[in-house]
Amino acid sequence: MGKTSEKVTVKNLFDISDATKGIIKESEIRCIEIDAIVDTGAAYLCLPPKVIKELGLTFAFSKPVRTGNGSLELRIFRSAEIIIKDRSIIMQVMENKDDNVPALIGYLVLEEMDWVVDTKSQEIIGNPKNDGKWIIDMY
Repeated sequence: MGKTSEKVTVKNLFDISDATKGIIKESEIRCIEIDAIVDTGAAYLCLPPKVIKELGLTFAFSKPVRTGNGSLELRIFRSAEIIIKDRSIIMQVMENKDDNVPALIGYLVLEEMDWVVDTKSQEIIGNPKNDGKWIIDMY
C-alpha cells in the first residue's frame, strides 16, 4: 500500500465572514492550498504551525493526543473552511507538533465530505456506497 495525498484549500472562516459583511475585500481572505497526506489514523485536518499562522486562525484550546510515538498536547484552532476537490466543510483545525510534520487529512474530514480512500489508485474517491455522490447521513 502506498501513500495517498490530496490538495486541500483552507480559508480563514472569520475572514470569509468579514468579506460577506463588507469589512474586508474578498481578495483579502487568508487562504492556502497545500498538499496533505491522507491519514485515517488522524482525526482533524492537521496543519504545520507556520500555515496556521499564515491563515491567522484563532486558538481555541489544547487537547491531549495519542500518537504512535506517545502522548502529547496539541492546539486546536477555531473554524476554517476546508475544500477538497468539489466539497467544502467548516471545521476546527489541529496544529501539528512542528513545521517538519506534513499536513494531514484525518478521518473526520473524510467522513464529513463522504470521501473514502481507494488504496489501489492511491487517491480519495466519493463513497461507492453512495454512487460517489456526496450524501450526508441523518440517522
